[in-house]
Amino acid sequence: MNLIHTGMNFLYFCSEKRRVIIISGEIAWPKQTKLNELLVCGRMQARGAIVVQAQEKKVSSARAILIEMVMFFTYAFFAVNWVAGSTLTPQIMKYFNLQSFASATFISNAITIAKIIGNFMAAGILVKLLPKKAIGLGSGLIVAGSVMAVLAPQYWMFILGRFLMGFGGALYVVYFNPVVIHFFAPEKRPTVNAFNNVAYNVGGIIAMLIVGPVIRWLQTWQYSMAFFAVISAILFLAWPALGEDFELNRSAAGDTEKYTLRDALKEKINWLLPLTYSGLLTFYIVLLNIFPISGVTAISSKTLSTLVAVGGVVGSLLAIVLSKVYFKRLPVIRWSGLAMTLFGALMFHAKNDVLSVIAAFAIGVVMFLPVTSLVLIPQELPNMSPAKLTTIMGLFWALSYVIESVAFYLIGIAIDKAGYSVGLTIALVLSATFFVGSFFLTETGRAAKKKNQ
Repeated sequence: MNLIHTGMNFLYFCSEKRRVIIISGEIAWPKQTKLNELLVCGRMQARGAIVVQAQEKKVSSARAILIEMVMFFTYAFFAVNWVAGSTLTPQIMKYFNLQSFASATFISNAITIAKIIGNFMAAGILVKLLPKKAIGLGSGLIVAGSVMAVLAPQYWMFILGRFLMGFGGALYVVYFNPVVIHFFAPEKRPTVNAFNNVAYNVGGIIAMLIVGPVIRWLQTWQYSMAFFAVISAILFLAWPALGEDFELNRSAAGDTEKYTLRDALKEKINWLLPLTYSGLLTFYIVLLNIFPISGVTAISSKTLSTLVAVGGVVGSLLAIVLSKVYFKRLPVIRWSGLAMTLFGALMFHAKNDVLSVIAAFAIGVVMFLPVTSLVLIPQELPNMSPAKLTTIMGLFWALSYVIESVAFYLIGIAIDKAGYSVGLTIALVLSATFFVGSFFLTETGRAAKKKNQ
């Protein structure tokens, strides 16, 4: 490359490769570039820079926000639909003549299997279909699975519908990441990540507010679940108008790298991330599913679980505020993880109602506060492209759910043999992986915010 120092920003259009090069203080061009091309570039400098800046601003401020809103509410209403199905379990069991509650657990098993398979396949589907169709597929499967479950004449078809729905949700949670790094500047990513991390919790809170009234209004489980499926269908139809494809293998530095699942499995960081997160995930699943029926606390365990969910929303909002003033990742993960385990111990053993309430809310806050920092670590690794990030995050979610599923099963066995207190204690101990893992992860943040050049 030949370089000329100009003391100003210069925009150069390379006619052979159709690339735009913006360099502060110098012009770069291939040796074979013709003189008349350089003259044309010189005349286009001011006008071209304005056009490019306007396009970037448009993507960041308009289309990107609309894309984020559609994806956020699609996943939130996936959660609403899922919670509605869980709430309607007694009616569903009666409709399909299920005699044992164990038979109903096939629903939970279907979603777990769907999540693991979907997470593993997400990157391959993204590369083959490209972002617009891949994200549309995830949204479409959520709707198709919901409709199949509503119309199912037999229980196995209902399970298949829930499997498809879970598969779509698994794809969707992975596809948040390439969208974030493509459409949003680094300084905005913590905010967007925080919103994405709390989408399922928001869906859970919406479900608490409206599922009961909808069931009373529509009476049958089919009509109730169909109501939420219609909302998901509206969001699915909105996606084709907003979604767009983008380069998957090119990093912000312009490097192109093909990154496969085999490559991901060879890197230590891709094992450390799910091992760190799996304890928190297990603890969260236990708090949502086992803790509400345990009856081991001073006040209603169900009330405390609700407070954990509300605290999660507050924690995600605090993560947004924190990301603007503090730029290290590991300290947030480390001390939030420690606080989560300590507050968990307090909630399980407190005899005072007020202490139980405070501990439950605090658990939600410190559980979701550090998740933004955790997902930022792979986003901030060198030479990260959308395709590479999708592979990493697909593996992250898949391994996390594999570990969580094994742990959840073992906790169930412990509860059967020794009671709820023992099972909850195991979940509490496993939550410490978030604290311990922080000592092995890579710090990708920085000490202070960089000033704009």
